[in-house]
This record gives sequence, structure tokens and C-alpha cells, in this order.
Amino acid sequence: MNRINLGAGNTILKDWFNHDIIKHRSEIDFAFDLNLPEWPLKSDSYDIVRAWDVIEHLENPLHFVNNCWKLLKPNGMLDVKACGWQNRNFWVDITHRKGFDIKSFNYFVPSTKEGKHANFYTDKKWNYIKGYPRYDKVKNVYVKMIPIK
Repeated sequence: MNRINLGAGNTILKDWFNHDIIKHRSEIDFAFDLNLPEWPLKSDSYDIVRAWDVIEHLENPLHFVNNCWKLLKPNGMLDVKACGWQNRNFWVDITHRKGFDIKSFNYFVPSTKEGKHANFYTDKKWNYIKGYPRYDKVKNVYVKMIPIK
């Protein structure tokens, strides 16, 4: 099973490929900026893409989710934890660009009100895994989605 941990920081996952913006630890397998238009990774290669505490730091969240869609195999899973706008830490961390809401990822899911209304935002569509999206106790948004390919 090929799994990649995007924006690993110091959360290195054993038996995963670990990524960060720079190779600050020996366990980092891939180092590049997630704001790049094209990522130097092979499409349709991963069963799971994990990105915890990453998307709120990026310039273009839509671009990020579209690139994750490309990385995943059919029936692969995107596992995201995003800092919610209601989380106090969103306002504390100077590197945060955007806070997320429980409905933020609905724009990628055709069965949601937002996904129907703004279906032109992207041609990369997703389905939620049952039980997602959801908030944690400090209002971070957890999302697990499968690409529609």
C-alpha cells in the first residue's frame, strides 16, 4: 500500500512516504513546495494521501485538493485535518492563510448543496466517507474523501 504524509513536519509516519517543504529530517522522502502548480509525484500512485495541519498554510486550497485528486488511485482516500476558523489557533498562528468550515469541502462533492451550486470550480469531484466531514473539540475540520474517477 502506497501512502503519503504531506506536510509531515515532525510527525513522521512509519511505512509511509513522508513529505515536507524542505528535507529537515532524514525520514523526509520528498521535499517540495505544495504551492507549486505541478507536484513532482506520479499520478494515480497512492492509496492514502494524508495532510494534517497543511491546507490552511497554502496559497490555493483548490489547487491543493486538485493535486491530491491526481495523486490518488481510484478508491484512494484523502485524509485532511484543517484548522477551523472557529479554532482560536487559526488566529494565533501567523502562517495561517485560511480557516475552514465544516462545509468548506462540500464544493468538491456533487451531492452537496455547495457542490451543485458551484460545480464549475473544478472538474475533480469527490465523495465523502461516511461520518465526514466533522469537527473535533477545538473546531478543526476533519475530512475523508474518495475521488470520483
